[in-house]
Amino acid sequence: MKPNKVFLIIVTIFILTLSSVACSKETVTTEPADNPVATQESIEPTQETIAATDEPTGVPEDVPIIPDAYELAVANQLNLEYKVNLPIKDVVAYYQQEFPNYGWDVINNPDSVVGSMAQMSRSNAKGDRLIFSIQYNPVGEFTIVIIFITRVP
Repeated sequence: MKPNKVFLIIVTIFILTLSSVACSKETVTTEPADNPVATQESIEPTQETIAATDEPTGVPEDVPIIPDAYELAVANQLNLEYKVNLPIKDVVAYYQQEFPNYGWDVINNPDSVVGSMAQMSRSNAKGDRLIFSIQYNPVGEFTIVIIFITRVP
């Protein structure tokens, strides 16, 4: 395929991804949470500290979320979206390292990174599939990660 067609396909997938997430009915949004570190001091938990250390609701256990993610939106446990203040190459490297730890393997399509956009797809032993659409925003200096999950019934 010509590079222009590949780019057009990636842009179309990304636009469809954004519109499907935007049109979903159920969304849970959380603020960035610091990674809690165990200390020997006894600190009385407050509502703030409980909210900061809880796992975001609705995120499937088999889908890794990069540390320091923020504005996490989960729609019906099949579509997730979040932002992270990292360059796209770091986000892609994180997921390439973490996918095997969660039981996700490379399928026929290789990871595609073109400029400020990336596409990744994986499957697991049950036949479930993940499709990641990743886009870096150079103006805001953050990366948007959109995850689509297809579960085998």
